[in-house]
Amino acid sequence: MKEILIETACAAGALAVFLAALGLVRFPDFFTRAHAATKASAFGLGMLLVAHVLVFPDMNVVLKSVFSLIALFLTLPVASQALADAVRRKGGDKTPGDADFPD
Repeated sequence: MKEILIETACAAGALAVFLAALGLVRFPDFFTRAHAATKASAFGLGMLLVAHVLVFPDMNVVLKSVFSLIALFLTLPVASQALADAVRRKGGDKTPGDADFPD
């Protein structure tokens, strides 16, 4: 039963990180890319940390994983918000194909 939980957490985490990377490549503008990078990668890394704790149930590993998860969920949204504010202040995201994109 424990092995099934570990495999499920690893598979969900790997899939979420893969989808975040795919979103960075496929999404058209900065704001949707930032959303994919923040939300999906946070979930994916969280699931991988859960799998890590299930494999190594030592208290030292659990504490390090919990602190890593707290740091992850505190820093990713703040960094994403700061980048989005900087892009918005600079005039928005101009992508090739827009009418006002400078050539």
